[in-house]
Amino acid sequence: MITYIHHFVTFCSRFLTYPNDSEVNPFQGELVPLATSSPALMMSMAALAAAHLTRGQRQHATMAANYYSRALRELNACLPDPATARLDSTLGACLLLCVYEISYSAGTSSWLGHLQGARDLILYRGGPRTSDYLTRFFSLLDVSGSLSSGGGTLIQGNYWLEDELGIDPETNSKRLGWPYYDDNGVMVDHFHQLMVYMANLSQLSSQSMSDLARENPESITQKALEIHTNIRSWWSQCPPELRDQSNDWRTRERDRKLTVPETLEEEAFSSTKSCMLGCIIYLRHILDPLGSQPQSDEVTQAVNEILEIAKETPEGYGLEMGLYWGLFMAGVAIFNDVLAEDLIRRKLKADTSVSIYHADRALELLEVLWKRQHQYAAKYDWRQVQSQMGIQLMSGKHQPPCRTPSLCHCPKTLEKLTRNTWLCHKSLTMSSTSTKGTILLLGGTGKVSSRIAPLLSKANYATIQASRSSKAVSPCPNCSGVKFDWFDESTYGIPFSGSKILAIFIVAPPVLEGLPLVQKFVGVARKSGVNRFVLLSASIIGVGDGPAMSQVSGYIEGLGVEYAILRPTWFMENFSEQQHLPTICGASQIITATGDGKLPFVSANDIAAVAFHALTNGKPHNTDHLILGPELFTYDEAASLISRHLGRHITHIKISEQDLANGMKSAGMPVDYADMLAQLDTFIKEGKEERMNDCVERITGRKPRKLEEFVQEAVEGGVWGRGT
Repeated sequence: MITYIHHFVTFCSRFLTYPNDSEVNPFQGELVPLATSSPALMMSMAALAAAHLTRGQRQHATMAANYYSRALRELNACLPDPATARLDSTLGACLLLCVYEISYSAGTSSWLGHLQGARDLILYRGGPRTSDYLTRFFSLLDVSGSLSSGGGTLIQGNYWLEDELGIDPETNSKRLGWPYYDDNGVMVDHFHQLMVYMANLSQLSSQSMSDLARENPESITQKALEIHTNIRSWWSQCPPELRDQSNDWRTRERDRKLTVPETLEEEAFSSTKSCMLGCIIYLRHILDPLGSQPQSDEVTQAVNEILEIAKETPEGYGLEMGLYWGLFMAGVAIFNDVLAEDLIRRKLKADTSVSIYHADRALELLEVLWKRQHQYAAKYDWRQVQSQMGIQLMSGKHQPPCRTPSLCHCPKTLEKLTRNTWLCHKSLTMSSTSTKGTILLLGGTGKVSSRIAPLLSKANYATIQASRSSKAVSPCPNCSGVKFDWFDESTYGIPFSGSKILAIFIVAPPVLEGLPLVQKFVGVARKSGVNRFVLLSASIIGVGDGPAMSQVSGYIEGLGVEYAILRPTWFMENFSEQQHLPTICGASQIITATGDGKLPFVSANDIAAVAFHALTNGKPHNTDHLILGPELFTYDEAASLISRHLGRHITHIKISEQDLANGMKSAGMPVDYADMLAQLDTFIKEGKEERMNDCVERITGRKPRKLEEFVQEAVEGGVWGRGT
């Protein structure tokens, strides 16, 4: 513990708000002493310090997680006491845990929960005060979070401005005096004014992706012009040392060397300038997110200037303030410029010796954006890519500002709000462009769900792709990812904490006794108002889903809800995505226990199309669909077809059911599940899959895909490598 507290005092506290803020630092002088009487604050400091050390020394990770958990428990324990809830130590602990989540917990939205909790505490303490260093710290997190996530700040109004609250700026400045190298308040005062425009941009971005933009696009344009005019007017009135700073100020010849405070102030000016330029780029992006018009000279100049600032800035510096945002927006504005991409990539990689913050998720998003633009030679909206890929700059989305601060003066209300917050419940929000409702897809990264999502998106449905990775893998608007694991019941309720879900596509758990898990999840879903379920099953045995799932089908059918049971035969994609892919590529073999049995291979695209109709048709299907392909093939014939198109001989190796089961068991598959899958090959051998129907054409209105079409496309895509 002592080691971590020492690291917090000597390093972390200096970089929480301003870079290298080492003198008259209120975190060191005022907050740290409070830890002696506040276990929550003590544990929060230790957690943040250990997490920072973890970036360079992984052995600290366990201690970081332990201190974080203990901090949460201590916070929950002290919140019911109104006096303790008003203390600086409680608010400080909450804000430190927010920084912990922003910087060291990839892919979660818990930072927003902590920030909302801090908002509630500030209001409970009587509202924001600009003379309070914790309020200033909160405002910087609040505005930067809203800018990257949209929706406006959590506390209404420009509460970080002195005159907004009727406070004398001079009196306030003397009371705070922070940071020490900004004696005359030039940097702080002007950056706080820029924060007003940043908050306005956040709201405008959200509005531009809503029904308002479609119904009245002129209003978005008008608001953008107003913000642009205000930013330019403000910038023209900034002091020359800020506005006219040369980008090469570090290397220019001077009569004397800059002092440390002078150097830090110059760095702050560079960051402020970069942030302002990033806002200019963002304004233009909101108006033309797909680059349908030629890039304006103003944006080109802003990008070039940000890149010049970045070139002159030591790598890893500047992430505490505006350089982070400016670099990100420059990355959004450039198009297939590999030199600029490389510069931004290098500059966004934080040096852990000079920063506790990092831009890992911002860089991850840019990498996806750049790759897509190189591949398709087209511009993409980073906000849509962010939603599609589940990548968040600060991992979440701001909620609307609190308009009823009086509620927070009730201890019981405060306790309820903060208890929900600090238990780290995720707040899921869908893109506001969705107009038809939300569909939940379990197995979100799987063969079928990943193909349903684009169909739903095209039809203007919002889609949640649920998987253990929590990633949205389908590159389409209105798709988001969420954590879901059949074997972790704590994830069952997560998809329902945001938008109301109209229907659910269920991919059952991969175990023989999966019914109890499905029953528990469906129970949660029905309590949330879901009344339509589409189950992905299989074609053989009983009601259609084999020994592993027959009970699940019967359970869904007997619920008295709207439903459909999909019973597809073997997927064509088994040759190209899993199962047979390794042996085709590595040994030119397809290994089965099917003998000479025939089956009508079906494309996952056709299964997804049937599922789409079952999920969205106004009239529920309330039946099962046996989904088959248009032709019968043995595996010998399938191997021959692949050989002919690939130009390399592929052999079908026929083995026994027991040998097949043993092979799957040796690969780590559970014994009973391996036995069941091997038995299905025997059913094919016995001719139980030798059948065809018109299900795909009847449901979708088009004929199902032929195996030869699938093979030809796979060969052209290089799925199985080259021929001989």
